[in-house]
Amino acid sequence: SEERGDLLAKFSEAKADYFIFLLSTRAGGLGLNLQTADTVIIFDSDWNPHQDLQAQDRAHRIGQVNEVRVLRLMTVNSVEEKILAAARYKLNVDEKVIQAGMFNNKSTGNERKQFLQQILLQETEEGDEEEDEVPDDEIINQMIARSEDEYNLFNRMDRERRHAEARMPNRKPRLLEMSELPAWLTKDPKELEKTILDQETLDLFGRGTRQRKEVDYSDSLTDKEWLR
Repeated sequence: SEERGDLLAKFSEAKADYFIFLLSTRAGGLGLNLQTADTVIIFDSDWNPHQDLQAQDRAHRIGQVNEVRVLRLMTVNSVEEKILAAARYKLNVDEKVIQAGMFNNKSTGNERKQFLQQILLQETEEGDEEEDEVPDDEIINQMIARSEDEYNLFNRMDRERRHAEARMPNRKPRLLEMSELPAWLTKDPKELEKTILDQETLDLFGRGTRQRKEVDYSDSLTDKEWLR
């Protein structure tokens, strides 16, 4: 939209006061140029992996002079992980079937075979890595820092944050606690499964037969009463 174009122009100014530009993934993949941005943070992964790729490519445009970092925020062992796994599977199929096929007249059967073997080998190496471990502050700082100075700065900020939290013992943690979750989320898994099965059975077979009211269909009227 026209308003978005004006906002992009303000964000891209040399002495702009804005350091962050919020966009939905779908909007971020449609003809926007954010070459002044050097960090892309994806809060909510899209089920279509190409939407995320197109959105993060907005920062990889002509005129970009900085190293671009792409960060994806995700909760361990969550629905987000399943969505991302499905997205990776789609990209994996694309690599194996389409790109490995090399549908052109120049590639040979041996080249296609080598390309597919390389993909499978890379997949095996990635599968051996432990992905369930949550990175600590130091590892995250190593991931996002572009220089030694930035790494030291991030570590100092973490130390200051921990000291500030230590001075406030009654402060709530940054993540939700079990007591703050709805009751249906904290149920025992077996009890929750039984509740779901009972509901599914009820929806499938109904609540059972109701006791019908007895109706007398016999003709109790005399001929004279019926003629009236």
